Amino acid sequence: MFEASPFKLNMFQQCPRQYKFHYLDRLGDIYRKPRPYFTMGDHIHATLKDFLSIVPVSERSSSKIEELLRQKWRRNRKGFANREEEKLWGEKALQQVHWFVQNQDISVTPLMVENIHRVELTDNIILQGKIDRVDKEADGSLHIIDYKTGKMPAEINQIQLCIYALILSKKQSLPPRKASYLYLEAGKLRTILLTTSELEQATLHITALVDRIL
Repeated sequence: MFEASPFKLNMFQQCPRQYKFHYLDRLGDIYRKPRPYFTMGDHIHATLKDFLSIVPVSERSSSKIEELLRQKWRRNRKGFANREEEKLWGEKALQQVHWFVQNQDISVTPLMVENIHRVELTDNIILQGKIDRVDKEADGSLHIIDYKTGKMPAEINQIQLCIYALILSKKQSLPPRKASYLYLEAGKLRTILLTTSELEQATLHITALVDRIL
């Protein structure tokens, strides 16, 4: 069985040689180093997870989310060249979580937060991925939300959202109807509607891409 994740498929699409180095030659195990943008991203994701799943709605505020971020940050401060660089990344992280509190509905209770999933797409492909957040809409449909802490690209890559949609469509009685990237640095939400046709096309795309990889 071939295990397909958004990260894995995207790497192959961008650079098959990098895919070979990473997944076949395992060079990442030898040369991988902590990077400031990964450290910041991990802390922001962990902060938002706790903020929406552990903190009571009545206690959610800018000061509370900052407190959570600082707790996460103290546990891992790797990847920064010096204290000045760490401060710059820390300030960027604070801006993103403060924007979230000020511009998003912080009273929401997500159906899922940071859940890891594995499902069979075909007889020889397993889809796997960690979905940042799934909300249940008023009409009972599901809304996938994926947080992005880097710069917003000019063109949105929908394959990650489609993979998450395919995963949920096989695990939930109600299929997801829309999926969004929430770009915290840009303060933008980009949403796609998920139709049966879209998911069928995504399945064909993924199976064709796996064939190329194999």
